[in-house]
Amino acid sequence: MQRTNLISSRYVGDFNEGEVYHHGAIQITPMRNREYINEFKDGLILGANPELSSHLGYEDPEYKQKKEKYGIEKSALVSQGFVFNAGFGLSVHDISFNAIANLSYSDLRFGVPVFEGDIIYGKSEVLGKEFRKDGATNGSVQVKTTIYNQRGESVLEYARQVLVRAESGKTYSKASTLKPQPPKIDIGKTVLPKVYHNLSKDLLGENGKTFEEFKAGDVYHGFFEDAIDLVAFSWLQIATLNDAAVHHNPSSNFIGYGGAVKARAEGEISNHFPLAYHLGMNSGSHYAPTYPGDIVKVIFADGKNGAHEKIRSRVEVVDTNTVQGRDDIGIVTIKLIGEKYVTEGGMRALEAAGFGGIDRVFEENGNRFLRVLTLEQVLAVPTRRAFK
Repeated sequence: MQRTNLISSRYVGDFNEGEVYHHGAIQITPMRNREYINEFKDGLILGANPELSSHLGYEDPEYKQKKEKYGIEKSALVSQGFVFNAGFGLSVHDISFNAIANLSYSDLRFGVPVFEGDIIYGKSEVLGKEFRKDGATNGSVQVKTTIYNQRGESVLEYARQVLVRAESGKTYSKASTLKPQPPKIDIGKTVLPKVYHNLSKDLLGENGKTFEEFKAGDVYHGFFEDAIDLVAFSWLQIATLNDAAVHHNPSSNFIGYGGAVKARAEGEISNHFPLAYHLGMNSGSHYAPTYPGDIVKVIFADGKNGAHEKIRSRVEVVDTNTVQGRDDIGIVTIKLIGEKYVTEGGMRALEAAGFGGIDRVFEENGNRFLRVLTLEQVLAVPTRRAFK
């Protein structure tokens, strides 16, 4: 039997404005949530400290059912980084299985908290498409994705643009039906964290800061720098049902999943604000491919020792704002920047992939770097009044 309309065969011409795709579901198990926190060194402790979240009033409304049905003794809050990746992964098979690259995010807002054992579902609506030149053999598809839990409550929504291949032999004329997106999220539409109160200063660790310590223009660097190997990339894709072809294809040098690069960058800087709660993201872009560090070593550096595709991160504080009616939190908008070290092997990998941005590689202190992502994120950070 010939099957010509598999979901995963969708090319750019198969997307039509107004179509809605339902993506299925995934249960976020305790093992997956905690392995994500450990693997990517996610230092935001609300998702890793059940005692703290319970102290602040986070209680799973279905903890009794989960204990009976799944044997989950204590369902902790799920890391918001993992919520993003799990929700994104659900949409891949319908939206970006044939993608060349995920280009950008906008108007990303987190909804109600997710607890271990929750089942999340997803759907996406096609907003528009863009072809940047006549004779285009690919185009960007703009979608709005909504992720919701088993009770139908929204846990995450965002718009994204993804670059998708055209059908073999098909070209398109220059055109755009993309919908403008707000430059900033509407804080009034976000779900604020529960009230921070009676916190121990020990929870800030050695490097954590309260809201009052952040000032626009400040720059904070990550506490470590690390590459991501093929196993870690693959684990996150499997854990979130992300089956995009480009990440499994030897001819693409197993281009690393951008969500894992985001996770690494977030982990490297998270100890600056360990008690932060993610409200959303104004905008975000991926600029260059990242490959598994061990793949670069084996294929392009003859297995030589040394760090390849190592990520370094920093935060630039964009602005800070108070919240009417809340003296326990303030809003800190940050620009998270991730750059990778580019070694000789890494340059060969970029050249082999035909990457058109090699001219963006820059030198600093004898090392070469290439920016891989920029995310403008919005965080709720506790004030001094939240502490004992």
